[in-house]
Parts: sequence; structure tokens; C-alpha cells
Amino acid sequence: MTYTFKLARRLAVSRNFTMLPALLVIAACTGDATAPEGPVDSPTIGTEWRPRDTPVAVQISPRTVTIETNQLIHFRAHASTSAGDSVGAAVTWSTSGGTILPDGRFSAAAIGSFTVTATNRVRGTPQVDTSFVQVVRRPTKLAAVEVTPSNVSLAPGVSQTFTAVGRLIGGSLVPIGVTWSSTGGSIDAGGTYVAGDTAGSYRVVATNTAGTLADTVTVSITAPPQPPPPLPSSPPVMQSVTLKPGSVTLATGSSKQFTTYGVTTTGDSVAVAVTFTATGGTVTPTGLYTAGSTIGTYRIIASAGSLADTSVITVTKPLGSSTPLGVPFGPYNTWDGLEFVPNSEIFNLAIGNFHAYNIVERFNIARSKGVKQLPTMTGGARANYLTDGVFDMDKWKAKMETFNTATIRSAMAAAVADGTVIGNSVMDEPYNTGGPGNEANSWGPAGTMYKARTDTLCGYVKAMFPTLPVGVFHDYTKEADKSYEVCEFIVSQYRAAKGPILAYRDGALAVANRGGHKMAFSLNILDGGTRIEGCPIPETGGPGTYAPNCRMTPQQIKDWGVILGSAGCALLMWRYDAVMMADPAYQEAFKYVKDRLASLPAKSCSRS
Repeated sequence: MTYTFKLARRLAVSRNFTMLPALLVIAACTGDATAPEGPVDSPTIGTEWRPRDTPVAVQISPRTVTIETNQLIHFRAHASTSAGDSVGAAVTWSTSGGTILPDGRFSAAAIGSFTVTATNRVRGTPQVDTSFVQVVRRPTKLAAVEVTPSNVSLAPGVSQTFTAVGRLIGGSLVPIGVTWSSTGGSIDAGGTYVAGDTAGSYRVVATNTAGTLADTVTVSITAPPQPPPPLPSSPPVMQSVTLKPGSVTLATGSSKQFTTYGVTTTGDSVAVAVTFTATGGTVTPTGLYTAGSTIGTYRIIASAGSLADTSVITVTKPLGSSTPLGVPFGPYNTWDGLEFVPNSEIFNLAIGNFHAYNIVERFNIARSKGVKQLPTMTGGARANYLTDGVFDMDKWKAKMETFNTATIRSAMAAAVADGTVIGNSVMDEPYNTGGPGNEANSWGPAGTMYKARTDTLCGYVKAMFPTLPVGVFHDYTKEADKSYEVCEFIVSQYRAAKGPILAYRDGALAVANRGGHKMAFSLNILDGGTRIEGCPIPETGGPGTYAPNCRMTPQQIKDWGVILGSAGCALLMWRYDAVMMADPAYQEAFKYVKDRLASLPAKSCSRS
């Protein structure tokens, strides 16, 4: 048996960049991605348990570096977890002098000592690391480049930092900036080399910024030690029991056969005699499990002596077993970590940003409280999905892929099956191109997002979660002459400035009927009331979030909520406001709308 060496790697910069052509100014703003009427603050997530794969620190490479004026180098950043693994980090770069681009490329026109800082945010907590840059003038009488140490011998995976100086025609030494390159390993912009895992003789090269002079040193990578002689063989011992499948979703009263096998110390799979037990439902001695009549999450355990394995069983109601009632109704931003915010218990719908680390727990909590969910798995600040101010599909897909696990896929299927989840929004206002003072709400220049491209996002989510209805937030009038082919619903938000409520409803339903998709509605309760100068009460609900907008009155919420809610598959509100939700007059209006909608037949947000 051979040894496998797990080698730490640091990113290396080996390209010779030319002078930075322009300074880019990036205006990074945070806010809820589902805000339909201008920039708003993003919700704050409280202190929560950190999984072992959550980044706990961020590190910059190189740590220190000497460069010349207008020399371009590339800083890299990665994060480390509590388990010691290295993971990617989406950092924000800043510097005390010179210029640094969002991707970490740095240059300075003036000499001096500067710091470069990378900031990574994990659920609101900043993680910061700093590198030091010495900027010097390019020497005019350079005769040679000299690298120290001149020759080194390293074991695989071991690092060595090289330094380079310039020797002038007169013989004196001066600091210079160089471009590093290497063979048989990797080297960063500061000269830190990490040996590869193949023994041999390799080179490290330092080239001056003009590309006219260089110095080369030899690096010898030694062979890994020979493995020790094998120990005398001994009979294999059972070291674990495996129960299959690891998770399953069943309707009440249905059955599933579970199987087991043992794994020995030699890695072989063998038959094993086990005892089955279950925390709900029944299981036979041979592993045939039958779900009980109570929906929920249960476990089946297979034990063999001191060894055991557990599978998770989600029990749901059979599809079509009853005629569901109720159009769900609730505001955006009612989650605070794993709890609902105050005065939100009156609602039966929660909308907000979900993350891979809490989505399954939120589903279980929502199911126990009878609160429907419309998650925005790729919600949050638009800046998270932009590159140079334009929507970046790869960034969007990277966030979506964090949910692509067997556990989450199983939990999502169960939540859709029992009605806990009614759909997912892939994007908010894809047609928004921002404007002066509102760049944070922009997805890029006009034409960046269009129905066919938004359909691509819906298709990506459907491939991951086939039973999950997918849709998008935007006014139904956007590209009203075209229809979605994949996205299944539109959430269209109403405010008084958009005209008579009945005409708005009928126009939305006509577009949905033509395109074959479903319509959900939203009320802009904070800025969607009748505009009257000064927003007097009770003619209006008072001043809105953005002048001269006014809030909706309790009576407007009653009237408009019933009209729109009864026509769609859900009724949303932008957004949770602590003062409004604590007001008895508004509480009475919310309860009135919820009770009226709860008596109506339920409507799926899926095309089918």
C-alpha cells in the first residue's frame, strides 16, 4: 500500500502583467435583492452555530512584496475553515495607497509603504487579513538581478521564500520589483515557493520588470520517504455498519426496504447481522419500514453490537389525499436566524433569503408552525452576483450550487410535497438597470437580463429540484409581449401609482393566461399608498420610506389584499416593518386579509 500525501498549496502568480491601464471605481452597496422600490438595508443575521466547513479566517498571498512604480501584481485570497481546509473566499479588496481592482490586481504610481487588505464576510462577521507592499522606483542603471538563497533542497509540499535585489553598474545593491516564475512547484508574487510532489531538479526565476535581466536558482525536490514495511497481517475486524438509503421521503402508510452491510478494517464490504429500530412508524427484523399516520421527520437505526448507522425518514401526506384550502399571505423578511420576528405569527407565509446552512432547519420549523415558505436562495445584495457592475452567471450558479446536496434535495422534495414550500424566486426585477443614485439595484446595462436568460436561471434550479415551482419577481408589464417558457410564476407588486386595482389585477391575469404561467401578487405597504402631500393620517398611512411616497392605510390593505390575494397563488407584502406590524389597526387589517384568503381553495404556483 502506498502513502497519499496531502500537500498544502498556495496560489502563485506567474504571469507578467503590464502597467494598469485605468482605475476602476466600484460602488458596492448592500441591500435586499427583492426590494422593488429602491435600495434598502439587508437583514442582519444573528450569531449562529458555524458548521466545520464555514470559513473562520481569510489569508492573503503574497504576505509581503516589493514592487516598482506602475508594476502590476495579483493578490490572491483564500479562507480556512475550523477543520483546517482551504476554501474559496469572496473578498472585498482595499489599500492604503495605490490602486487595487476587485479581482486583487494592484499597482501604485508613487513610491512608499502601503497595506493591502482583504475583507471576507461570513453571515455579517468580517474576516480581515493584511499584506504589506513596498513600492520603489525602477533603477535606471541595473546591471544584474540576484536571488537568494542560490540553491535549496526541499521535501514535497515544503515552502521557501526567495528574495531578489538589483545590482547597479557601480556594484551597489538596490531593492527592485521582479516577476517570479518556477518549475516543479508554485511561487507567488512575493517569492514564496511551494515544492511539488515529484522529485527532481527545478528552477526558480526572477525577471526584472523590463524583462531584460533575470537570475535563476536551482531547487532540488527530494523523494518522499519509503513506506515502512507492512505489518504482519491480522484477521480483518468489522469497523463500521452502513445503512442504505441514507434518507428517504415517504407518504403516510407507505413502506421502504432498508439494507445494511459492514465494512472491515481492510476496507472490504461484508454481510452483517443487525437489529433495526425506528423513532416513528414500524420496522421489521429484515429492515422493511412502514410510515405511520403522523407527518414529520424520523430515524431508523441499524445496530450491530457497539456499531450503528442511522437514516433519516421524512413522512408527508399523500399527494391528492385532501383538497387544500388557503392562499398564503405574509411579508418579506420575517426570519431572524432560526426564529420568526415579533408580531409575525399572524401570517402564514414567510419570504426571505435562505442559506445552505439553515434551509433544512427553517423548513422543519416552518412545518411545525404551519407557515408556508417562498425562499429566495440566490437573494441578497445584487453586488454578490456582479462582475464590473454586470450580472455574472457563474457567481449566481456558484451560490445555487451551495444548495446542491443530498440532504437539501431530500428536504426540499419533502417540503414541496407537503406544501411547506410553495416556490422559489430566482431573481428580483431582472429588468432593473438602476440609474443615478440607484446603481445598487442594477443588473447591468439595458438588455443584460431578458426573459430567455431568466428562463435559464429557472431551468438551472429545476434541474436541481425538479418538483420545486420556480419564478421571478417583477411587474407583469415588463416585456408583456413575451412569455416565459421555464419560469412558472411571476410575483407582481402593486402600489396606488400603478392605476386602478381591478385593471391591474385583470391585466396581470391576462398576461399569465397567455403565457401559461401562474401569478402571485405583492402589496407595497410601505410606499404604495395614495400620494397626498405631507402624507396626512388617516387619509394615508403616513410618510413612506422614500418621499413623497405614503404608506397604505389599513383599509387599503384590506380592500386591495383581498382583490389581489384571491386572484393569485400567494399574496406577499414589501416588507416587514416593526412599527406597522405592532400597530393594532394594521394587525386587524392583516388578520382580516389572512382569514379571507384562508377560506379560498389553494392554488399551486406551478404550471402543472
